[in-house]
Amino acid sequence: MFKQLQDMALFTLVAECESFTGAAKRAGVPKSSVSQRISQLEQKLGLRLINRTTRQLNLTFAGERYLVHCQEMLQASERANLAIQQLLDNPSGRLRITSPAGIGATLLARLNVAFQQAYPHVTLEVSVSDEMRDLVQDGYDVALRTGQPQDSSLIGRRVGYCERVLVASKAYLAKHAPITHPSQLAEHRCIAHHAWSEWLLKRDEEYYRWLLPPTHMTDNLIYARECANEGAGITLLPRFLAGDLSAEGSLAEVLPEWKAEGNELWLVYPGRKLNSPALGRFVEFALQSPVFRDYYR
Repeated sequence: MFKQLQDMALFTLVAECESFTGAAKRAGVPKSSVSQRISQLEQKLGLRLINRTTRQLNLTFAGERYLVHCQEMLQASERANLAIQQLLDNPSGRLRITSPAGIGATLLARLNVAFQQAYPHVTLEVSVSDEMRDLVQDGYDVALRTGQPQDSSLIGRRVGYCERVLVASKAYLAKHAPITHPSQLAEHRCIAHHAWSEWLLKRDEEYYRWLLPPTHMTDNLIYARECANEGAGITLLPRFLAGDLSAEGSLAEVLPEWKAEGNELWLVYPGRKLNSPALGRFVEFALQSPVFRDYYR
């Protein structure tokens, strides 16, 4: 069938050029090949399409009828190519995104608002959860992940590195003696994320590792932040979730001279060679967006 479609296109060229020579030049093949292919097409159809003489050729009645359908086929092919080009120029369709809760409810939300303003024909379906999703099995197009992906079947694009900071409400800190060393954390109430149940702090060449007691654990960083805001204790947050740590803010940084281990943010998507235009635009949009650049270096 595929060869016949090619022969139909070649027959259309012969009819338009009114010669095998002209059709051969336009197709970039030898004249003998054109003549042979048309003869094979006629044999397959069981009817002569072209009357040939040494000086000219003309279509038979069957050839004229057949040409109409060949031209319709080529026009359909052109419309299909145009539809794909329009999709490339103006991405559309559904994009399924999964993200950790803290990033999804803040940075990703801001990013997606700007993305849909730029690409209004793309519809978004977003899962905001700290549960790790299987992109292929669960049918997601792209994920935001903290840490470099280990699955070799996935493509990873590094967004950047984000600091983490220890914070507590100013009201909570006012009720306690100043904290000058991480060893004093044991004297305080702390809200810990399940993924960061051990805090590693560094000051110059000095390290301090503290395994948090399971006094107050959560799987959601926004929950941890709100608890800290309400005076529940000290928590460890990515800098983008800590908010305003100036004199006007409700939270204050704890042990600012001690640096907590941060994390890298990656965009991860299935390793297909030809991804959808919407996915390609989203990845590049995210990598260039000031939403992430303000916090990820």
